[in-house]
Amino acid sequence: MAARFLEGSSIGQVDLKVYHVEGGLYQHISPVDAKSLFDLLQPITDASHTRDRKRSPPDSACLPGTRELVVKSITAWASKSALRKVQHFLWVYGLAGSGKSSIAQEVSKRVHGGGRLLASFFFCRNAGHRSTTARFPNTLASQLAKAIPQAAQLIEAAVRAEPDLVNARSSLSLDTRLHSLVYSPFKEAIPLIKSFSHPYLIVIDGLDECEDKDGVREFLTSTFRFFDENPYVPLRIFITSRVEQHIRLHLSDDRVLLRDLGDESARDDIKTFLGMVFGDAIKARPVIQAYIRQNGPWPKPEHFHELTNHVGGSFILASTLANFIFHGIDFTDSHLTPMDRLPLAVKLDPGLDGLYAQTLARADDRARFRDVISTVALLAEPLPISGIAELLGIQTYEVTHVLEELQAIIRVPGTDNEPVTFCHTSLRDFLTTEGRSSRFFAPPSFHAQLLIHGLSCELRVRRRTPNVGLDTKRLTTAVQYSLQYCETVHWDHGWPFFSFSDLERLVQLRREMVQLLPDDGKASGLHNLGIALHSLFNHSQSIRHVEEAISAHREALHRRPHPHPERYSSLNNLGCALYSLFEHDQSVSHIEEATSVHREALHLRPHPHPDRRELAYSLGCALYELFNLSGSLSRLEEAVLMLREALSLHPHPHPERHSSLYDLACALKSLFTRGSHSLSDLKDAISLHREALSLRPHPHPDRPKSLFHLAIALYRDLDFAEAGTATENLDEVICLLRENLALGYAQPPNPFRLADTLHSLLKCLQRRNTDNWLIGDLEEAIAYARELVLEHYGVGHKYRDKVLEKLASLLQIHFDITGDPDDLDEIEELDAERQH
Repeated sequence: MAARFLEGSSIGQVDLKVYHVEGGLYQHISPVDAKSLFDLLQPITDASHTRDRKRSPPDSACLPGTRELVVKSITAWASKSALRKVQHFLWVYGLAGSGKSSIAQEVSKRVHGGGRLLASFFFCRNAGHRSTTARFPNTLASQLAKAIPQAAQLIEAAVRAEPDLVNARSSLSLDTRLHSLVYSPFKEAIPLIKSFSHPYLIVIDGLDECEDKDGVREFLTSTFRFFDENPYVPLRIFITSRVEQHIRLHLSDDRVLLRDLGDESARDDIKTFLGMVFGDAIKARPVIQAYIRQNGPWPKPEHFHELTNHVGGSFILASTLANFIFHGIDFTDSHLTPMDRLPLAVKLDPGLDGLYAQTLARADDRARFRDVISTVALLAEPLPISGIAELLGIQTYEVTHVLEELQAIIRVPGTDNEPVTFCHTSLRDFLTTEGRSSRFFAPPSFHAQLLIHGLSCELRVRRRTPNVGLDTKRLTTAVQYSLQYCETVHWDHGWPFFSFSDLERLVQLRREMVQLLPDDGKASGLHNLGIALHSLFNHSQSIRHVEEAISAHREALHRRPHPHPERYSSLNNLGCALYSLFEHDQSVSHIEEATSVHREALHLRPHPHPDRRELAYSLGCALYELFNLSGSLSRLEEAVLMLREALSLHPHPHPERHSSLYDLACALKSLFTRGSHSLSDLKDAISLHREALSLRPHPHPDRPKSLFHLAIALYRDLDFAEAGTATENLDEVICLLRENLALGYAQPPNPFRLADTLHSLLKCLQRRNTDNWLIGDLEEAIAYARELVLEHYGVGHKYRDKVLEKLASLLQIHFDITGDPDDLDEIEELDAERQH
């Protein structure tokens, strides 16, 4: 949102930068040619080991005398002669709380002291750019320029030759940016250094905390390629992370030195840590001193030994239990002393979920608990107490009242203006996983409240000076947060969960926002209004909502003439709204215009731009609908091409792969039926439908569609299958349709193609019982025929007479088998209607 402040300004003359400074934002405008390398790169300033750990987690460090063996082994590997061919990668992995970040911090500090630290980067989930790879190359490059001044000019030359290298939303690949900004300048600068014998080190902590899994894969692949091409380059990379599949697959390699912290004996280090914590507490707490004077040393060696055994190898658990011992867990134990709590600590579940639940329960009955805890869990980056209060529209004391009882698991600052952070990021995982957190779950639907609250904060400021740009230096942290994250986080993550009332409120706020924005922000405001109206239409099915959405997108598009960088987005959203209107009114002009604007949008995002996958998919769907209306084979063939491209750009495990699979399968089935008659198209359609169905487990809302269309494709294939295979496939078709029918009954009032499912089941059962009917199949078929006649095929329906005739035939067979006279009575009634 902040980037839109000078939207439309000449790129060659002015540049807008927003920096994080002491938790706030600092806006600086300067001519491009006058910018320093730091200004060009705009690195993340709180990502290295020198950051203020209290403000920028993780707040991890090795206490004196702890983790010495593992730290020394890492620094020894990092300092091996640059003339020796060694493994360039070291991966230290372990469970949450095993001390990975502390080790990375200590290694960075020691190697930095020796002048051989090239860069350090500490990823942190939900911490803005520190949780993605968007500004990762920029940050490494900035530190490289400082560590090796000879590289600075090389980096600056690369940036001035290709300014898009430093863009966080660059159209260039991460691989290109890493090589241009980091690896190539480093390689070229090495010969300029007078003398050195030991390699440089890059430390990357918490790679699993990076939410951009594709970016992680590309970083690792790119770096491996660099080392393969330069086996003697004097560079080492030390990575820490939890064991996650997308990381393990790349780092379980002979080119990587592995170190499992689970293999390290941390017991002595934890004893040292707990000994220091207990020692500090004894010095500070008169009640403990009085206890010792009367009862002798505390804790007793056997109790201390029991505690360290209970902790195992988890530093985070050791820290959490120490907090419990000295601060308690809820009001029920406020009367207990640390001496009373020590024996209780060893009985707590060593899994942190139990401790989290017990700690949260202490504040569960406090006013605003749900709002505060859900806000802290879902924020894109930490806010201070004052910012949380402003965002929620409540008083700061109300936030403090909730958080003060949670200090064993949440780091609550001493002032209202310091950020509130988790003691460990595993608490965020706990709160956002319903199966683990139960009543403490922070639901995705709460993103709607954060978006609405954030926009309300912004509107309060804009009402004071309407149609004027905001002075970001004077904004509160809540408004700064809203400008940066309302759209990119809370809308993007929460829109599927917005209720009708949420969307009505959002549209109301968006309309007012358009009126208050300055001219250079109107296009973005109209764009956001159009999206909100389209979502509201999906709930209401009121044509006025989608027509207003189309109007907003048209005006936004008018304000984004070529070559505006966001023109493609307005085109795409206009096309999607027109497509929805077409689904409502089946107007040829609407789907033709949707196809046209989607085609232009795709043209503006050539391969390999990451936005192309959604644009190719949208164009493919529009072309397929045009084919359904016109019967034009050329439209269908182009639709298949677009949908194939879209599928290739939605590899597993992309969350929208199921949609690309399903729509391509439907198009291929149509191509087989109406055009190619190639059995390979039908086989491909079946295969794609199967995969789509596997990605839509119950209760996925699109599972009924996949069940039905897979069944229809398999039924069409029966004519080409061998006898044994055909029988198996027919049985599968019946099973698929039965499941679809069951889901249809469970999803009123608009079950997916219920009548078609009943009719298809009737045909399949008849085909399976060509010679002799099984009584179970026969009675099932009669029930389906009755339901079609009574509920779906009323008088005048084109299929009613055929189904009446089929029902009478089935009843006659049933009478011949059972002799039930009621069958004859019903047959007589059916014949009377048919003759009438």
